[in-house]
Amino acid sequence: MPVFKTPFNGYSVKFSPFYESQLTVATSQNFGILRNGRFHVLQLNPTNTEITSFDTADGVYDLCWSESHDSLLIAVVADDSLKIYDLSMPPTSNPIRSLHEHAREAHGIDFNTI
Repeated sequence: MPVFKTPFNGYSVKFSPFYESQLTVATSQNFGILRNGRFHVLQLNPTNTEITSFDTADGVYDLCWSESHDSLLIAVVADDSLKIYDLSMPPTSNPIRSLHEHAREAHGIDFNTI
């Protein structure tokens, strides 16, 4: 069975609705105590290739893929924000948006096209 080890503790795993062998993993260092987070985008194959990863200043609790664009991801971050990432853009251009609409941490997200 293929294995991929993250340096932080895992919170969420979501498969892409467009590519059956692509997934993303949300992680947080020491369950958010040290405020560092990262999410990984993986290609499932015999070696589980990491396509890219993005570091955040706070833990990443959940992720969701866009239902209408294959390169968009939304991350729920422990700094009370939702961050939108576009995998088709260079890593230095991400996140493309950071929304700070919550008064407290959000722990889950789902994409709705309606």
